[in-house]
Amino acid sequence: MSEKILGISTGYININGDGFDDVIVSATGADSNGPYSGSSYVVFGKASGFSAAMNLSSLDGNSGFSVDGVAAYDLLGWSVSGAGDINGDGFDDVIVGAPFASLNGEISGSSFVVFGKAAGFATTMDLSSLDGSNGFRLDGVAEGDFSGLSVSSAGDVNGDGFDDLIVGAPQTDPNGAFSGSSYVVFGKASGFNAALDLSNLDSNDGFRLDGTAYSLSGRSVSSAGDVNGDGFADFLVGAVIAIASPNGNVPGSSYVVFDGNFNGQVTALGTAGADKLKGSAAVDRIVAGDGDDTLIGRGGADVFHGGAGDDTIEIRDVDFQLADGGAGTDTLKLDRSHLDLNLTSERGRISDIEAVDMLGQGQNILTLTALDVLNLSTTSNTLTVDGNHNDSVVGLDSGRKLACLFNRRASSGRL
Repeated sequence: MSEKILGISTGYININGDGFDDVIVSATGADSNGPYSGSSYVVFGKASGFSAAMNLSSLDGNSGFSVDGVAAYDLLGWSVSGAGDINGDGFDDVIVGAPFASLNGEISGSSFVVFGKAAGFATTMDLSSLDGSNGFRLDGVAEGDFSGLSVSSAGDVNGDGFDDLIVGAPQTDPNGAFSGSSYVVFGKASGFNAALDLSNLDSNDGFRLDGTAYSLSGRSVSSAGDVNGDGFADFLVGAVIAIASPNGNVPGSSYVVFDGNFNGQVTALGTAGADKLKGSAAVDRIVAGDGDDTLIGRGGADVFHGGAGDDTIEIRDVDFQLADGGAGTDTLKLDRSHLDLNLTSERGRISDIEAVDMLGQGQNILTLTALDVLNLSTTSNTLTVDGNHNDSVVGLDSGRKLACLFNRRASSGRL
């Protein structure tokens, strides 16, 4: 497929939630819907059985699928990226840019978000069928914007428990010719339309960042993790020319944007010290900062972001929306009895947790597989579990060994 410019942009995701990372690779010169309409290919991960070379035309919905540009010269796949889990269903989503699409004028550009799911992928995803329930389209605002030249997940920038995304449009002109813009779009559980009007973003939907004249701001965008350890995701915006740069008018600049409580949804916000942040009986969004913090939920669909430090997240039921430990060695504490925490069905609700504390009121159950342990933390492949004699750990792997470290009391762990 060399004539189709394979690999101009690549990324990885876990779009079908099977625990194996999937690969997305683009071919902007593909011609399924006309010359240079472009295509992107999602190849599902698996434990074994890969050949030395894969024919992408063999993808059948079970091994992966293709996404084809809608019209000739769209160059779909100029930029591709995992979008995180923007609708909070436990499956990674993917975003694909088509900067030469022309729905709002010549090369206004478009980007397409495809939602993940467990199964049922067609051989080819028809982007014209996106209706808000399976994904949606983001169109450039005006002629020549080149929206979608760069696309990326932004992480959870506003701390509401949903991943957000960022789209670069480097040739917009809000501050003069070619100043460029980047659009941050907030994730949510539902309510997406088939097409999102970027010109109508408000503080509830997202926001726009504009560059200076001739800086081409938004030529590159990327997630940046939590650079300052405040519990909010940060992101990068590249301005490839940046004439006003202190280094002259050639080198360009990159900007790290520290995020925060943009739309006022965070109910408890930490500091740089060691904080004890308590929730209420209502739905809470608790975001800790630096320090070894304790985040205490009172039940319900709460969101916890630990940030930097060795944090403890206390839960009273398993109805929480998200528990993200952040950097450090973090603990999820079950603070009631008869809680049944099944990691095999969490699908991304728990991340960066290195320990589970069941030393609450007893008779709690933790169910997991080896793959759950590996996926639970980005820095460790070990999970330490503390429990009472009447707590249980259930391992569901057949023919595999799981090691469970309980505290000094006898346990009823079954592995």
